[in-house]
Amino acid sequence: MNLEYLKTYIELVRLGNFSVVAKKFSLSQPAISFQIQKLEHDLGARLINRSQKRITLTDAGKRLLEFAHTVIGESDKMFNDLDRLRQEISGELVIVASTIPSEFMLPPLLSEFIKLNPAVKAKVETRDSLTAIAGLQNGTYEIGFCGIVPPKNNNLQSFKIAEDDIVPIVFPDHPLAKKSRISFAELQGESLIFREETSGTQKSLEALLSKAGLDTHLLSPRLVLSNTQALVSAVESGMGVAFVSNLAIKKSLELGLVKKLSLENLKFKRDFYCIYHKEKLTSRLFQEFLAFIKTKMPITA
Repeated sequence: MNLEYLKTYIELVRLGNFSVVAKKFSLSQPAISFQIQKLEHDLGARLINRSQKRITLTDAGKRLLEFAHTVIGESDKMFNDLDRLRQEISGELVIVASTIPSEFMLPPLLSEFIKLNPAVKAKVETRDSLTAIAGLQNGTYEIGFCGIVPPKNNNLQSFKIAEDDIVPIVFPDHPLAKKSRISFAELQGESLIFREETSGTQKSLEALLSKAGLDTHLLSPRLVLSNTQALVSAVESGMGVAFVSNLAIKKSLELGLVKKLSLENLKFKRDFYCIYHKEKLTSRLFQEFLAFIKTKMPITA
């Protein structure tokens, strides 16, 4: 059924005159009559009593008027909703991220993005870097953040978003805390606290040590923990020495709970990446979020 004909019918009932309706729609009076006749033909029922000077409706005409108001109302609502959707970004962001991005980078970014787009919701699932990348590769997630360069994959794309230092920390009363600089050899006899092998921080540390020509096997951990905050807490309690992201110790440093060490001739820098599954990244929400992230680079906690 033609929606324009229904609009004409509603106006004819409201205004009560064919010529007035024709003038309103910039049509001829016969064109208005044709539309009403076409509706009657399609429905197989007379809608208007034409024998009277004043337009009156048959029972069928009254029922069609109810229907027409409902259909036109819903049509207008739909187009308004579509216009709003074109203007407003909505939906849920499901993001996978390794520890440092999920705890220190993403919260302020998502807070700002949601303030700009109130109809958006977000969920961050924290995984180690290798698990996060695997989830992106198999299509479980569309977008993620981690500290390992993703392997070459036709389905994945990535770009660098930030860089950070991996630094050794100790409890303030630790003997090494009194030294302005320490050598790599001085760490070999210490109680070391590491992240698990699949951690981006641990992978980066091992790669950086190897690049510096140092034997990573000389550093044997006494304790292995599954997240950065656990490492920092262990150091705060005097457990030993840990290598952690510089981003993760800002508050602990300010409160004097840990001391950052300087290694002679060694700096451990690492990069963080935004990785996304290009075949699944089709929604406007994810496209806008990607564009937003790029405006914030380099990202700092």
